[in-house]
Amino acid sequence: MKFFFPLTLLLVACNTLPVGFDQLTTLPESGMLELLPDSFDCYSRHVPLGYADWLLLGRDEQYESRVLLKFPLKDSALDSVTGVRLILHPIDSTPVTFVCRACSTEWSTGAVTWLLADSATRWLTPGGDIWEFALGTATLTRESTVVELDRSRLTLLVQKSSGIMLLPTDTGFAAITNMTDTKAGPKLVFHYADGKERVYYATGDAHIVDTLSIRSQVTDLLIGASFAFRTYLKFRLDTLPPEVTILRAQLSFTPRTIYRRSDTLKLAVHRLTESYQLRNRYAGYEENAAATTAYIPVEQDTMVSFDITRLVQNWVSHPDSFLNHGLLITAEPEWQRPFRVKLSRSGNTAPKLKIKYILPPPDRFSR
Repeated sequence: MKFFFPLTLLLVACNTLPVGFDQLTTLPESGMLELLPDSFDCYSRHVPLGYADWLLLGRDEQYESRVLLKFPLKDSALDSVTGVRLILHPIDSTPVTFVCRACSTEWSTGAVTWLLADSATRWLTPGGDIWEFALGTATLTRESTVVELDRSRLTLLVQKSSGIMLLPTDTGFAAITNMTDTKAGPKLVFHYADGKERVYYATGDAHIVDTLSIRSQVTDLLIGASFAFRTYLKFRLDTLPPEVTILRAQLSFTPRTIYRRSDTLKLAVHRLTESYQLRNRYAGYEENAAATTAYIPVEQDTMVSFDITRLVQNWVSHPDSFLNHGLLITAEPEWQRPFRVKLSRSGNTAPKLKIKYILPPPDRFSR
């Protein structure tokens, strides 16, 4: 259904001008316009989480997050080895028990997800292809965690595997430092019979997330992180002429929190660069957000808003070159701790776009 919204013009008069001045010029027309989305949709997606600021490990009744680590191991590392330790540094104090297994398929830090090993290769088994045997088990604690790896499995780990996967075996979530931390990043320490040791630092890492029991409805408008939920909105701006000046354009809505693992939730608005009607979830969008916001959910749902004045001005002023394909609302960034919020499709809490504008004065010599 299409909606047409007439412009409401607020005419401002002033009685202090000299007599006859209003015959030479007129004050500009201004007004406020409130729009509801002309179209909206939502989709979910596994997104690559290899460049997160930390690695998330854990699971509960709704989500599971696994960690992948890659080390530059060589056959020479096996000569006279007496033991190997995996050393991790948790950021959180939440204890999480996990098992280490060797990956059997090569994967890419920048593209790996729950379903994909890299941008062109699917895992044979969602969640990662792994050897059945366990390399070791441990529980993350606040201090550094040391995992003693099974020495009898080292040859297969070094020669026939593509890194190590950490799989949670208990509920709870904890974050681990990643390879960008030169002091506390993941590392393997090989110990040898002569008392020497060799340290291998991670050259690739990622965490991959899946949902376990989320049963969302096709009509739900969701936004979420880790396992990404994205909401698409489009507002018709046909009633605004190209010569209008947008004083302020504010997108607002009141999301209902469904699930969260963080005190502060961060959202972003992105401009779509391709038609959502044609491309659906594959429609391109600008990676740099047009606007962002952060808020702390409370018992009474909080209204959030985004200033998208510049974006709306470009849409209106350049309708042929700066096409209005709509907006994509996402978590910002999508690798933050899991959360999920829901938007209303109608009512006071639903998304709306409020535009304050001013029209140029008419030509005083026009007839």
